[in-house]
Amino acid sequence: MFITDKLTKIILFILYPILLFGFVHFGNRNDLYIVLLISFILPIYFYFLIDGLFIFGNKFHFFVLYVIFLRLVVVGVTPVWSDDIYRYLFDAKILLEGISPYLYTPQELTEYAQTNSFGLDFLLLKMNSPNYYSVYPLLLQCFFALGTIIGSFIQNSFLAVQILIILFDILNLFLIRKLYPALSKDSLWLYFGNPIVIMEGISQMHPEILLVTVCLLLFLSKSTFKIIVSFFFLTQIKFNAFLFILGIRGSRKTLISLLFVIIGSLVVWKFTVFSNLVMQGTAGLGLFFHSFRFAGLVEPIFYSILIPFQGEYLSGILSFLTLSFVYFFCYQKNLFRNFQLPVRFLMIYSLFLLFSPVIHPWYWIPWVFFALSIQKNKSLVAVVTFVAFLSYGLYVNSDFVYIHWLVSILVLGSYGFKQVNYLRQTS
Repeated sequence: MFITDKLTKIILFILYPILLFGFVHFGNRNDLYIVLLISFILPIYFYFLIDGLFIFGNKFHFFVLYVIFLRLVVVGVTPVWSDDIYRYLFDAKILLEGISPYLYTPQELTEYAQTNSFGLDFLLLKMNSPNYYSVYPLLLQCFFALGTIIGSFIQNSFLAVQILIILFDILNLFLIRKLYPALSKDSLWLYFGNPIVIMEGISQMHPEILLVTVCLLLFLSKSTFKIIVSFFFLTQIKFNAFLFILGIRGSRKTLISLLFVIIGSLVVWKFTVFSNLVMQGTAGLGLFFHSFRFAGLVEPIFYSILIPFQGEYLSGILSFLTLSFVYFFCYQKNLFRNFQLPVRFLMIYSLFLLFSPVIHPWYWIPWVFFALSIQKNKSLVAVVTFVAFLSYGLYVNSDFVYIHWLVSILVLGSYGFKQVNYLRQTS
């Protein structure tokens, strides 16, 4: 019986990379049947493989080789689930040509420059934001510029960027082992075997993998200097990373140093992304406040209330204002104080995802990493993976938002009550 069971597990582990390969090469976010297939099959498959990790025995290097193989399976593919990479590479190429990607929209750039001479026409055709200003900070621009340079040698920028991200994710594996030396393969699998991490992070090349790397460096930092340097890089990857300052505790010297780092990081943002503050507010980051909506959890409540008053465009602003009050309340009541730093980051980021009007599937990648810090999280991570993939249904039909919203509230709400109760008992 044991031999039969072990053979079954081996077959399942062989099939998993085949499934990943199929969905990244032949997936289609505009086909609801495929969206439903990936939403149900991959999270369930990923969850039940946890019980089969015994086949690696005590050979941790076999586990490492397998999760690296899962990542190699999805490289070299043209993205089919997200088109953000086309904007990443467009901005990177512009930057390498000595043109600021923050001063013009891609469409404006075509009016005075021959984009075909830069090899940008293909990227311009594929991107989803030709009339919007770049919202990506300078550090990310440099990362994708490096990928572009390497890609020029191998004639494939996609592959170059994917290889770079894989290298960072392998680094994540060893840093997580250092941060949590007693963490079992079952727990490590929740991140390194997670289809959201593999598909959205590696295949579709979203930089949240880098966010995980810098968070790890921050968690492992022992000196004030390393903490402030890590936090600076963190805020230069995503703008919402400034929120994590609410979770950092330390000496007066550390907090003062972090204050200066925040000011310095904001200055960099001001002279890059926010160099044209008015246009960035109307055709850039401002879209996340007043017009662009995708898979929000709480924000639809504000949206529904405001529709009769023709003020639905304010729903994102009200949602973020409410989030600000929640953060202020938590900080005043010291609700974050009794937990370890990774748990505090988990709480802060979970609240952000709860109130944000835009929650793309790849936004959950840092959350999956932060969730490693809590116990009894296997089912929760699998459910989050399901909800994240299910949100692709919004690309098929805008009315699908109601189905996704109800499923998210019912499923995540039930787990949310359990986790709140667990955290209360822990504190």
